[in-house]
Amino acid sequence: MIRIVIDSGIDQNDYMKETYEYDFLPLSVIIDEKDHLDQVEISLEEVHEKMAQGILPKTSQVAPKTMLDMLDKAREQGDDVIYITIYSQFSGTYQVAQAVMEEYRRMHPDMNIAVIDSKGGSGGGALLALQAMEMVRNELDFDTVVQQTIWNTEHIQYHFTLNNLMWLVKGGRLPKVAGSAGDALSIKPYLSVNETGIYLKKLVRGQDRIYKRLIKDMKKGVGSFTDQLITVSHVNDYGTALKLEAMVKEALPEASVQIFDIGAVLASHLGIGGAGVFYLDEKPEHYMYIEE
Repeated sequence: MIRIVIDSGIDQNDYMKETYEYDFLPLSVIIDEKDHLDQVEISLEEVHEKMAQGILPKTSQVAPKTMLDMLDKAREQGDDVIYITIYSQFSGTYQVAQAVMEEYRRMHPDMNIAVIDSKGGSGGGALLALQAMEMVRNELDFDTVVQQTIWNTEHIQYHFTLNNLMWLVKGGRLPKVAGSAGDALSIKPYLSVNETGIYLKKLVRGQDRIYKRLIKDMKKGVGSFTDQLITVSHVNDYGTALKLEAMVKEALPEASVQIFDIGAVLASHLGIGGAGVFYLDEKPEHYMYIEE
């Protein structure tokens, strides 16, 4: 059996939790100098409460012991492991996982283990995880699941925005003066992900305009692959997620949509009110159709 493993950088929803068996490895969320294991010792709602007070959480990587405990459990049950991690540009978790699992492979050469950098996370990571889980469910072999998932990381597109530019200021991605002026003029950031991490593509004036731009680019970006699953993720802004879901369905009637809460780790980068859409720009060789 193949065991899929994800961490705090990959969004989850009730459908994922209820439909698939997988392991979750928490990163630590640091608030007021105290460490809390994400979604284990602190809830997403509690993190949102702190953020609403203007507190910007910090995060730290998954502990090596947590990884080793997961590997020991998998080996005891005769499972192979595919671990999809938060983007290596956001956390050192991927690098630590590589080192831990390389040593574990050396000690247990009969066990198949793969570590895959999601090259993003959030709703894009959720797409990766759902596809990997469904491939396992359909009994594709270990190497096929790994190679297809790696291919998928190169073809997931990220389009998202924030309600408040000051979170970019807090994260050091925008000067304070620009953030204040932008909020006063109702200017919204259009963000994406590349080899350097989260980057600012452009600034768009007006909330409706930025949503329309995200959807317009998504519709163009999917090309002929219009019947795929598209994910919508948000930080404590379900109303915006529902609005984006409706816009996706209007633009791409053949597509299915799932909504996710962005986890505490990436929420700390994006701030309250962040939302986005995530999709594949090309149909994979082994694509698994998934319900809404």
